Amino acid sequence: MRITGLFGFGLAAGLVAASTTPSDFSNLICSVTHGGLVSSTHLSGILSFCTAFSSSRCCLPVHDEYVKSTFYAIFNAGQICGSAMNSAVAILHSLHCAACNPAVSLYLSPPKDNVLFTTAQSLKVCSSLALLSDVQYTDSTQQSAPSSFPEVLIVIAPAVVFPGCEEGKYVCYSSSKGAYSPVWYCSDSPCGVDTPVGLKDVKCRGHSCSAAFQFLNDNSSGKPPFFEGYPVEIIDDSTCAGIDYCCITDPTLTPP
Repeated sequence: MRITGLFGFGLAAGLVAASTTPSDFSNLICSVTHGGLVSSTHLSGILSFCTAFSSSRCCLPVHDEYVKSTFYAIFNAGQICGSAMNSAVAILHSLHCAACNPAVSLYLSPPKDNVLFTTAQSLKVCSSLALLSDVQYTDSTQQSAPSSFPEVLIVIAPAVVFPGCEEGKYVCYSSSKGAYSPVWYCSDSPCGVDTPVGLKDVKCRGHSCSAAFQFLNDNSSGKPPFFEGYPVEIIDDSTCAGIDYCCITDPTLTPP
């Protein structure tokens, strides 16, 4: 299971949810460095995993190493398999590096869907990116040469732990049901004690019914490290026209 609260600080403190595009990212706040400014994050340490951020970033090498270890833990062959040429794996790699993105505080803002979420903030990922990170696409069964690509660990196997649900079902999360534990499951009745953290006990609709939503909201699987206290909200790209920093969309997570 993933370690949460690794450095014992509150992620919500001082996060910026800007309504306008900043000229640079220097004055944005980094959650993973205890609320320090982007400009205060030293660039002297070399990042071995989240390498997209060379001119500015929000993380230090110790955070980078933790992100790397949680990412490779998803795959059954560790670092070698996690490095395989697979577009879905590359996107998941990028999403896992969200904490290092100097613009990430702009994606952590009040939920757009106030019917579903209970938290004051959600981490927003564009649907075009979220659906490509779905665990089913990283499974070797989707590849023409299975032996050359990673196989997802059985604990996060598609349709076993992340089944996806029909529209109007309740999406529940249990630590005791099923052959694998914990597990997501679909229900015709309210989840009750199995209501996922950060979500209301309401019927799913749209992307909240998808396997990708379950995967990205699982703290031991697809959710970006250091954001365990926040739900991931999948945002339709079509709703972001003309809005800067609406949701995480660039596979490299490199700010413009």
